[in-house]
Amino acid sequence: MGQVLIEIPQNIRRTFRVKSSKCGEQLLKELEENSDSAASPAVIPPRRNSITEDSDEVLGIWSNSVDVTNEIARKVRENNRKTT
Repeated sequence: MGQVLIEIPQNIRRTFRVKSSKCGEQLLKELEENSDSAASPAVIPPRRNSITEDSDEVLGIWSNSVDVTNEIARKVRENNRKTT
């Protein structure tokens, strides 16, 4: 199973799954013929799972800090008092 990253001049984000290898070969051939730039096999788009794992790792830096947790709770309480 492989992946192909296609950039187009439109603001859309879609995922397609090609079930037929024959259709996949035809799509690749058409893309190579109609593409302005050369293919770059070294670029691997991130998978959705790795993004959540990376964000969990980054956000975990602050999640274990008691001071940060208390400060966030204090600010939430202050904002709640202001709105009521």
